[in-house]
Amino acid sequence: MRKFSITMLLLVFGAGLLIVGQTSHALQAAPAAQEQGAMGGHSKEAMTPESRLQMLTEKLNLTEDQQAKLKFILENESQQTKALHDDTSLAPADKRAKMKELHESSTEKINAVLTPDQQTKWKQMKQEMMEKHKGMKSQGQMDQPQ
Repeated sequence: MRKFSITMLLLVFGAGLLIVGQTSHALQAAPAAQEQGAMGGHSKEAMTPESRLQMLTEKLNLTEDQQAKLKFILENESQQTKALHDDTSLAPADKRAKMKELHESSTEKINAVLTPDQQTKWKQMKQEMMEKHKGMKSQGQMDQPQ
């Protein structure tokens, strides 16, 4: 009977450790997954205009007026990006070129809304993301284009 009690105690203790370990891992992995999505990081889905606006508002301390203007720009860019993505008549190279034009146009519009200090910070944020993106790509960690 005593051997059974010790065995049962060890099994319960082991199961408890397993549950705690999995929970701890999930809690540690959640913030990392959220950070990867920010600024177009490594994630399966692109950020929504709303999440992009929220991130920019927090990082650049946008005014309400700036938020309203950027919301329009980001939503417009998102709609045009979706339309380009869904356009089956374009060759992949043409799609990439049009996407690049759209992105550059949106970047110019966003810059026009930001103050010089915000522009500097935003440029730095984009540069950091590009470096991170290049680092992941060189290590073969990026998903293949769809």
